[in-house]
Amino acid sequence: MIKFSIITCTYNSKKYIENNIKSVSLQNFVDFEHIFIDSFSTDGTVEIIKDYKNKFSEKVKFFQVEKKGISNAMNEGIKHASGEYIIHLHSDDSFFDNDVLVDVNSFLANGHYDWIYGKINVIEESGKSIGTFPNKKIYQGGSSSWFGKKILNYYNYIPHQAAFIKKGIFQKFGYFDEKLSSAMDPDFWFRIKDETNWSFFDRIISNYCIHSGSESANVANRKKTIDNKKEVRSRYLNSFEKVLATVIDYLVELKNSNYR
Repeated sequence: MIKFSIITCTYNSKKYIENNIKSVSLQNFVDFEHIFIDSFSTDGTVEIIKDYKNKFSEKVKFFQVEKKGISNAMNEGIKHASGEYIIHLHSDDSFFDNDVLVDVNSFLANGHYDWIYGKINVIEESGKSIGTFPNKKIYQGGSSSWFGKKILNYYNYIPHQAAFIKKGIFQKFGYFDEKLSSAMDPDFWFRIKDETNWSFFDRIISNYCIHSGSESANVANRKKTIDNKKEVRSRYLNSFEKVLATVIDYLVELKNSNYR
């Protein structure tokens, strides 16, 4: 049986954290730990986590660190993880149902994967589902798919909220780049996609919440997000590939705007 480490980074997350905790604590799987990395919340988040820890002292770890960005917090969680496989389930996200870890354990037991990814159920703050991702076959590949690995150069179709990664992979290839406030996951995929054995698991893993306070939805962070994406691409793509990636960004944005 595999042990999982579930890492949740928090900062004034009282509004969402109870749903996150409930989705983990009700898992029909016993061998996991839930690690919280909190940046000194002041809204009651800490009290909720400590109450959870008191009830499940053997499964819950709680650490407080200076606020240095989401990549730093994610890395701190990895450092404290004792599980074989790690997933980052942010404070406003939750597991899709109570059998997620049971099913992931079964899938991993039938393969020798360094990491896998599944799908997310994208929900609005009200809880209304607006679709799953990735839902197209071309985004459901793995290390055996040359085409899938190539597409990943131009479009990040892997949601890290649905990815289970061996801790040893972080130790071998490095942790998330703490200079990046976003696009730290595509940067990591670039580093490992051609050097590891990975696969798509056709299963919804988590609920991914879109709301005004999220990093990706915040208009004020949009320029920084674009700059981070450009920085990552400059590390791995040639001039032609960067132009192609920009064109694909435009087409994706155009398509998304039709649904707003």
